[in-house]
Amino acid sequence: MAPPAVTTRAIAARPWPGPDPPGTADHGGRMFKALQKVFRGPSKPPPLITGHRVRDQEQIVSLLIQIHQAHVLLSVSVADHEGHFSSALLGIYEEHGFVVLDELTPEAGHRLLLREQKVEVAGRLEGVEFRFDTRLQEAREKSGIAFYKMDLPQEIHYRQRRKDFRIQSRGLTTRFHGLRGKGQRQILKGYVNDLSRKGIGLILQDHVHLVQGEVLPSCIIKLPGTEEIAFSMEVRFCRYNQQQQVTRVGGRFRDIDPQSLRKISRVINRLERANARRLHRG
Repeated sequence: MAPPAVTTRAIAARPWPGPDPPGTADHGGRMFKALQKVFRGPSKPPPLITGHRVRDQEQIVSLLIQIHQAHVLLSVSVADHEGHFSSALLGIYEEHGFVVLDELTPEAGHRLLLREQKVEVAGRLEGVEFRFDTRLQEAREKSGIAFYKMDLPQEIHYRQRRKDFRIQSRGLTTRFHGLRGKGQRQILKGYVNDLSRKGIGLILQDHVHLVQGEVLPSCIIKLPGTEEIAFSMEVRFCRYNQQQQVTRVGGRFRDIDPQSLRKISRVINRLERANARRLHRG
């Protein structure tokens, strides 16, 4: 298996297939130096993000690296067209001015991107909403899966949203267990990746196909500092990431008691305060 593509600023989840971008004759030497930087760790902490509009290139690339490393599910939309499409950030090529996005799903998003070229990309990084505009440079396909070379964004809108908070998944400390109904009795295991007062985002360990609208009748999570919380969940989206070999699921709480909702709100409030202190430290 070929090693992942590396730039001096980020590791791509998989290499940009085909010839190296222009000016990469010394790609091997730069790759070695970049790997040294990665394994040694950053020489300085990520630049502090200030304000709602991030225009400094160093800050933009720092945000993109964090988005990539956190495996954030991206929502992609096209102006004057209804609907949102799912994708993921596969790679960052700062030196050559582009990023690589995974195939848009549903498939209508792929056709729309090829026709309209320009999209808005949005998501949440540790509870903070972000969005940016980007334009298609080139679309390619490998093993039947499309992916896109997109302009490196010139500006990222980055702001806190009080009603949602993304629980950090480092260490996989917030485990999830669920059970499928309708006679399937399939046990689902994973961890919490995204949490709000109305729903939950999960990363499941196996390749699971859940149908939108399906209800998981028995789910359990244990948030930091709380007892186990039980609920049922309505599936809102399900996407298998072939590269990472995990299934991403988003769901809405159903049949959850008020006391459990209060526990979730307290945890979210505590994490929001800690996140705000971290963001404004320094």
